[in-house]
Amino acid sequence: MTRTEILLRLQTIRDKGTQALKLLESQPLSVDTQAEIRSLAQWIKEELHSEYNRMLPERAQKTMSVFELSVYSPTIEETWKKSGISRLKIDGTLDEKWQEPLEAVVYNAGKYLS
Repeated sequence: MTRTEILLRLQTIRDKGTQALKLLESQPLSVDTQAEIRSLAQWIKEELHSEYNRMLPERAQKTMSVFELSVYSPTIEETWKKSGISRLKIDGTLDEKWQEPLEAVVYNAGKYLS
């Protein structure tokens, strides 16, 4: 992937996380808003998991650019493993437990964006 593609992916992840956080702050949460938050969180979770798994094998790492190896791969790994998004139950109750993982995703994905 090119540097531009990587930054666009990180921006999309950050933007979807930001959107989910904004929706989560609206009270009361309508059924449609809850569905949208769940959809955004599911997309983020699937995207991070897919990218984490894609970059895991050593053979995949040999084909990566320096930027992918030094910025994108560690960012995805940290976000997937440490943000809490991997443990978020998408079909669970929408409560304050959703905020911290989403904030961590937004923060991590946005670190290298200007």
